[in-house]
Amino acid sequence: MLIDNSSTIEGTGSWLLATYRPVSLFTLRTTYATSKGGKTLLVPTPYAVKLALVDACFRAYGADNAEPVARDVFDLVKDREIRFSPPDRCVVQNTFIKVKQEERDAPKGIYCSTVSYREFCFFDGDLTIAINAKGMDKEKSNLLSNVMRHINYFGKRGSFFQFLGSKLATELPGGFSLFESDTDFKMDTYGIMQPLDDVGDTDDPDLFDRVSSYSYGKGLTLGKHRVLKNTFLPYRMVKSTRSYTYYSRASI
Repeated sequence: MLIDNSSTIEGTGSWLLATYRPVSLFTLRTTYATSKGGKTLLVPTPYAVKLALVDACFRAYGADNAEPVARDVFDLVKDREIRFSPPDRCVVQNTFIKVKQEERDAPKGIYCSTVSYREFCFFDGDLTIAINAKGMDKEKSNLLSNVMRHINYFGKRGSFFQFLGSKLATELPGGFSLFESDTDFKMDTYGIMQPLDDVGDTDDPDLFDRVSSYSYGKGLTLGKHRVLKNTFLPYRMVKSTRSYTYYSRASI
């Protein structure tokens, strides 16, 4: 494994916590959204984070080392649990934008203008991503931390985040997302549920090639290589109007 030892992560423990500050609007449509519209998720997905780590390897390392490191990082995180502590406040703006799409029954390559529904999140506060680091030695956690500092966006390109720092924690602090299998939460504090996708079929030897945009002949199958998990977020809806919806973190 190729390791970058330029910095050492602080602390010890079974959770790697990385904090990011949103510096632009965020949008990441749900898996079942259509090209004409769809609601945005309020946080990135585990799948998006894992692929962002792979993408960061190609910008953090030289051409000769990038792919081996990316494969190592993907193997390290592909079956690890990821949870999110969302920013304190979130305002989702509802808007319509003009897009181009191929005109029906027209020669290929002919596009026409149409209207599409989009949602954009304005965040107030920082996003913390927790990766289960159980069984991960210091060398691997340093590698993962160094790669995470090179991530500058999640979701749709242009949804920029600034890396603030990372550390290891023995226990996961309160206020992180939970799954249906978790029983220690109240619906009044975790009032929002969204389906977040994650990497599936982690034993597939061709999984890295399937997630790669440059591999031909292999594809991802929803429900097998990409699986949806109902995830509860510590948000409650404060106000909703025709043009926006305001969410705030619940006190936990």
